[in-house]
Amino acid sequence: MKLPLARLVASLLLSAAAAHAKPCGNPAAVLETRQAAEEQCACGAATRNRSYMSCVLRVAHEAVVSGALSPRCKAAVMSCAQRSVCGKPDYVTCCRTTPEGTTTCAIRRSARACLAHPPKGGHSYLSSFSSVCDACPAGVCTSTTTSTTLGVSAMAEDCRSILVTWSNPEVSVTIGRSTDNATWTTVLSASRVGEATFLDTDLQPLTAYYYQVTPLSGP
Repeated sequence: MKLPLARLVASLLLSAAAAHAKPCGNPAAVLETRQAAEEQCACGAATRNRSYMSCVLRVAHEAVVSGALSPRCKAAVMSCAQRSVCGKPDYVTCCRTTPEGTTTCAIRRSARACLAHPPKGGHSYLSSFSSVCDACPAGVCTSTTTSTTLGVSAMAEDCRSILVTWSNPEVSVTIGRSTDNATWTTVLSASRVGEATFLDTDLQPLTAYYYQVTPLSGP
């Protein structure tokens, strides 16, 4: 039986807490300086954290002297370097997600230390990012969801992916995504019967995402 057209919209906002009381007002300059630091200091090749930090400090100082980076933004560059595994053998970037969808990321001494203590009812996982700044900006990502009928919901799995679910796996659906609730992009053309979840990945923090779930058919 063909179901009548129904659009179910769920919205989710990934947000990050401010890392500093007076945050840097030029994130592009921070990114550019961090990229320059990676080229000159090479996180993956660093064997001592002190040497790595000294290298990043030199790159950031040069950027300030040249006028490409403000002193306030220099602090943001150094904070990202400090909250990284660079020059810390066996350390990992560890993220923990609660059942409510709040994810926090931090540096831990080992993968075992990260995975052994997940939040109650949630889960812990290892991030591939070397710095907390990239795994989850400012170390904290929170999600809020709203849903309409038929049990549609959206929940952050981590700081760059959202799990969309609907209550009836026997109904095939199409899913659209939008950042302005006006222009939509199809991210799932048709779900398989028997499935009721869709993981949307490679998303950006500090962005509101809206999901439009439309039934295609029913039993």
